[in-house]
Amino acid sequence: MGLVICVLTAGPAAAQSSDPPAADPPSTPSAQELQNQIDELNRQLATMQKQLDALLAQQERHAEQSELDHLRQAAAAEAASEVPSEEGGTGTEFVSGTRMQPELNPEISVSGDIFFVAGDNLQNEMQARHFEIDFQSYLDPFSKMHVVFGYAGADAEWGHGGESDVGEEDLGFELEEGYLQWFNLPGNTSLTLGKKRQQFGILNRWHLHALPQTDYPWVIQESFGGEGLSGTGVSVEWMMPSLWADANELVVEVMDGNNEVAFAGSDWTQPSYLVFLKNYWDLSPNTYFEADLTGLHGVTDASGDLNHDFAALDLAYDWYPLGREQYRGFELRGMLLRSWLDLEDGSSVDSWGSYLYGQLKVARRWIVGLRGDWVQDQREAGHEFWGLSPYLTFWQSEFVRLRGQYSYRDDNWYGADNRFELQFTFAAGPHKHDSY
Repeated sequence: MGLVICVLTAGPAAAQSSDPPAADPPSTPSAQELQNQIDELNRQLATMQKQLDALLAQQERHAEQSELDHLRQAAAAEAASEVPSEEGGTGTEFVSGTRMQPELNPEISVSGDIFFVAGDNLQNEMQARHFEIDFQSYLDPFSKMHVVFGYAGADAEWGHGGESDVGEEDLGFELEEGYLQWFNLPGNTSLTLGKKRQQFGILNRWHLHALPQTDYPWVIQESFGGEGLSGTGVSVEWMMPSLWADANELVVEVMDGNNEVAFAGSDWTQPSYLVFLKNYWDLSPNTYFEADLTGLHGVTDASGDLNHDFAALDLAYDWYPLGREQYRGFELRGMLLRSWLDLEDGSSVDSWGSYLYGQLKVARRWIVGLRGDWVQDQREAGHEFWGLSPYLTFWQSEFVRLRGQYSYRDDNWYGADNRFELQFTFAAGPHKHDSY
């Protein structure tokens, strides 16, 4: 009994002594441990993103390759289904080059002058003075063509009583220029064949709609008529090595001499000969200066006994401030001309003529200028006239130009004369108001 009591009391004590001790509560992770866990998760996320991008790129390449294989199969099937047009043919289909036709067409431009004229010895009227259709095209890497058809309306020129010197036979369309030019020839030369405005000084080469005033200077009109000097023949231009100037150019022209004012030649039996020497200097990044010499020889009778010779000096000065050339600028142009004309009675008339103009660009669209002229009659000794022509030009856009010009002319035979002209000029196409 005592043994049983000992056993019963020892069991709970042994069970109590065998229970494990109570564990301490878990500790809170530190901030560094949390940061390490976040970095590890970011690294795993980046790895998964790279694997996903690689999988998407592989799928895109697979889709592109499948589409390319499909196109190749379709092309092969289409080629296999084609039947040659005739036995032994290649199966090649030839088509026309109509899609290239616009690139082969010449560049076409249209320009025109409309005038309102009033004066002491003129009837106040609106005149459709001059219109041009211009065709230009580079034919190949070595040559280009230029064709100009012009319409001449009635133009009241200075004269006896201010009457027009243009007759009815002069009205209508005519070929003003039509030539073929080869450029970049050996020796730094170019060759022109056909009808062209001749290189007499600076302004004669310019068309009427491109002039800085409403008309050619009076010395050019006195020498060659209201539309200047042009001819049909050959012209050789040589860009010389730089000698005494920054650029030197020599032009030699042999023309038919078909100018009713200056010459009597109508074919090559009595041609005219012209030599033009250009001398150009860059004075600064904003200015340049040009001095040109021109010599011209022709005859005034069919037999070639009566000579008419010209010598001219042209000067040009331009100032356009770099970066501001669209808003400010100044131009100065002038010519001094000497004429020698043989008369039928064996005598001769030696005469002088000149012009000088300056124009100032005061804003992007506005130009003011003044031209002075002094001319001695080349056929009547003792007759001379001079004048002043202030003008104001407004460029509405590169396509439309308006100009107002007043001219005072004092003639020692016919007295003083006043004229006012309002000019409206328009141009359409790639070549607007071309100047040379």
